[in-house]
Amino acid sequence: MYLMPKAFVVEVVPLRVMAMVVPMLGVVGATFLFNKSSWFPYLLQAVAILVGVSSLLTSYIATQTDTEMVFGGTIFLTFSIYLVLGLNFRQSMMAGWSIYVTFLGMGIGLSMPAHDVIYGGLLLGASNLFGTYASYRLERNAREIFDNDQALKRLARTDVLSGLYNRRTFDEHFAKVWKQARRDDKQIAIVIADIDHFKLYNDCYGNPKGDACIKRIAATLGAVVSRPLDLIARYNGAEFAMILYDPTPVFLESFTRSLCHQVVDLDIEHRASEATPTVSLSVGAAIAEAAGNMTPDQLLRQADDALYEAKSQGRNQSIVYRTEWGQQTTSHLAAVLL
Repeated sequence: MYLMPKAFVVEVVPLRVMAMVVPMLGVVGATFLFNKSSWFPYLLQAVAILVGVSSLLTSYIATQTDTEMVFGGTIFLTFSIYLVLGLNFRQSMMAGWSIYVTFLGMGIGLSMPAHDVIYGGLLLGASNLFGTYASYRLERNAREIFDNDQALKRLARTDVLSGLYNRRTFDEHFAKVWKQARRDDKQIAIVIADIDHFKLYNDCYGNPKGDACIKRIAATLGAVVSRPLDLIARYNGAEFAMILYDPTPVFLESFTRSLCHQVVDLDIEHRASEATPTVSLSVGAAIAEAAGNMTPDQLLRQADDALYEAKSQGRNQSIVYRTEWGQQTTSHLAAVLL
């Protein structure tokens, strides 16, 4: 207002206020209310285009009032679109190149001086090219950082050998679904499966074969756990643990039996096994009302007791914990104690 000719200022100030200041203040206000909304980047994109077109109109007014064409604001805005506003690559390209195309259209349609159109076209075109490349690199780097971060999170949550969740994830998920089951007054079941005589398998066939065996069994068991609140994890060595949300007792009996059958059907030779000539599973399970008096640790102990009972009865079988065994002992242990 102080440095430019009066004729230029009179025409430009209302344009800057209405088409630049007001929309940008609106965006600033929106950051406090809607900055997490999915449509917020599109609001930024629309305001950037509006401000860019207003800046071009300012340049056109300059040529009509014998003032040198003003490109500094448009170039600054162009780089801001690509590098400052946080738009993704596609959004920033649409905004930046829309302003460039608008400039060429105004230059031709409004009969602006040819040298100004050529000069401005080269300058804005170069700015958009640099900005496009910079925006592409920023988005690519951001994606790489995100992918690496996700990979690290997966490593922290999963078992490297089996590809299943690890024990830490199991414990965290168990605590969450236990609370969920208490709120919903639902049942929750724990299933613990152990590969029979796995130490003998490793001694007989070697660790590489043992790792391959764990991978095959993990893939088989992982395929049967698919509901959102259910989870399977490699719990300890050759032991796998499952959380089943709101199963019926009848389903649990059938489900655990099928686990044993599916592993035997893999037909993995195990000459050192005392149970079967192939690799087999012993499975223990327990089910409880989460809203009852039982604790998560007690349910885990019951499933472990049932697993011990399955092993004591010859392995290659599944057993669901029975309440008549007592809270802390299996029927086998109870018989020993008596």
